[in-house]
Amino acid sequence: MRWKQHGSPRVISAVAILGLGIAILLAGCGDDPDDAAATSTTTTGGSSTETSATDTSTSTTTSSTTTSSTSSTTTTIGGATTVAVFFSVGDGSDCAEVDAFGRTIAAGADPIAAAFDELVAGPTSDEISAGAGSFFSTETAGVVHRMSLTDGLLLIDFTDISSLIPNASTSCGSEALLAQLNGTALQFPEVDRVRYQLFGSCDEFGNWLQRECVEFARDGQRPVTSTNERASGSGCTPSSGDGLPDGRWFGFVAEAEAGQLSFDLACWFSGTAAIAAAAEDGEESPPPNDYHIRNANDQLRALTVDPAAEVSWLPNPGDPASQQIVDYGTWVDAQPGRAYRPGIWLIVDDGDVTSIEEQYVP
Repeated sequence: MRWKQHGSPRVISAVAILGLGIAILLAGCGDDPDDAAATSTTTTGGSSTETSATDTSTSTTTSSTTTSSTSSTTTTIGGATTVAVFFSVGDGSDCAEVDAFGRTIAAGADPIAAAFDELVAGPTSDEISAGAGSFFSTETAGVVHRMSLTDGLLLIDFTDISSLIPNASTSCGSEALLAQLNGTALQFPEVDRVRYQLFGSCDEFGNWLQRECVEFARDGQRPVTSTNERASGSGCTPSSGDGLPDGRWFGFVAEAEAGQLSFDLACWFSGTAAIAAAAEDGEESPPPNDYHIRNANDQLRALTVDPAAEVSWLPNPGDPASQQIVDYGTWVDAQPGRAYRPGIWLIVDDGDVTSIEEQYVP
């Protein structure tokens, strides 16, 4: 499992990918509810030198995304690790044509998270001179909000990327964007498939690109048909057990005390997923206010809370402007006197709850 919550992106110099010895090809793009040839810059000791990178240009279509490699695309030399990021190349006649560019990441850094930090910060000036193009730039640095890898599924959640690169919603634009994302994600052997989210929703990401909520794999793309799998955050069908995997989860607090809480996991749906879920549950569809909550399992999960955890809470649940940030202990002390307790989003990192946010509903 990998889980990263990003603030400012790491700034890591680009390095030539000569000598990597890898071939990267990109050929196109249970449920129990709430259970289950470019130039790069190498910087050494404060000085920079320019080197030539190996050309790994390839064409892809998002209708059948395939990335294959004969070995891992990460190479460690002298304590530093080199990964690849993919940017658009060519004359524009093939919207999904991409090329791999090598980047050196800090020793000990998570290769997948670091590769995406580099990708969303856009091509360097040397790479642009060599023909690299991308919607990503310094303006989009840091748009990867959260990332997790569980059982081969890489889940990437973006912040408001749609307002920064609106042209990605065109047919050609979405092909180019997905080719860059999929190339970067599927270079890693441990990633079998990848799903993208916007504000915690796969449907929101798909709506932005005028597509469906899908997962991309080396053998093609497939719609996410299970409604529960379309729930926001990390979903509501984790592996069985009393706790929760690392991720962002929605539900309700049954009991809270110092250092721990009892959590009732639920499914939060928005957009088209909310429409589908409400219809399945026999509720009004489309649902009022564009959200639907499904809570069909009464299992309670005992979770450990990090001592430094903070809570974004609503002293007046009916007024979103009342939101405050307090420490976990202060929030626990306020619970007994509350007439209404809203649902919450919590982040689990390394097995502990590290932050909590109460969900406002109209």
